[in-house]
Amino acid sequence: MNLKVSFKVVVYVSLLIFSFLNFFIAFLIFFLLQIPFLRRSLLGKLPFDLEKKPWSRKISYKYKENLWLDIYYPKTDSNQIILFAHGGGWISGYRRQPNNISWYRYLVSKGFTVATIDYRYGYLNDIELLVEDISDAYKFVSEKFPKLKISLMGLSAGGHLALYFVLKYKPKVENVVAYYTPCDLLDIWKSPSLFAKFAVSTTLKRLPNKSKDLYIKYSPISYVDKNLPPILLVHGLKDKVVPFISSVRMYKKLRKMGNKAKLLLHPKGDHGFEFVLKDDKTREILEKTIKFLRGDLYD
Repeated sequence: MNLKVSFKVVVYVSLLIFSFLNFFIAFLIFFLLQIPFLRRSLLGKLPFDLEKKPWSRKISYKYKENLWLDIYYPKTDSNQIILFAHGGGWISGYRRQPNNISWYRYLVSKGFTVATIDYRYGYLNDIELLVEDISDAYKFVSEKFPKLKISLMGLSAGGHLALYFVLKYKPKVENVVAYYTPCDLLDIWKSPSLFAKFAVSTTLKRLPNKSKDLYIKYSPISYVDKNLPPILLVHGLKDKVVPFISSVRMYKKLRKMGNKAKLLLHPKGDHGFEFVLKDDKTREILEKTIKFLRGDLYD
């Protein structure tokens, strides 16, 4: 009897080890397949020659247990702060990645105060906890800077969290900017990117064929209503990670409900195109983003 029990234990432990190894190998394959995308996400920069430190000071704050944000203060007086959420498919990314810092340099050089945050990762946490982190960061910033107007901005997964938080919970914000964001999480399954599919299924802990309702529940497009703050959507038509149709359908629904919304599309842009392309169209999109954040809808 003991021998049988011991044998079962060995079998179960072996299966557990093999399951873990299979998961690790699968993740490694996904990672390697996405090296070009990850490289430009980590090391890319915007197509402008910017001062290395255009801010007067940078201060780090602990906005909740084990999570931090950095505040970049411009050298001139500022009346607006941008709460910035990095990308990374909900399962990776960091507020101090070189590509993110390139954005902070640009925004601060234009006179904005920037608060850039980290949030928990989806492979260990329920997606609701990631949204909670965005909410807590917003609360921290609004209480610390009660006289500043607040804008939310996010790249990819960070844009998803920013849009979802604003559309569902309706905090007081001036506007929202979302670059190449999955506004409908089901759209990711139309993408050729294995990384994107792995990231969303890992974060939601479900596949869409059995839990379609969960994907709908956490899609920002499900919460489009009237009287929303102005929203800018930016996407590349060659995006192989998040299909551009996600932003197009979001834009159409926002406008149909009477909201102020803008959609900027780059005809040659892939995911993270602003860190790779140096053309006039990219610069135009970035300049229009600044105008939008300042409240100019450039009609």
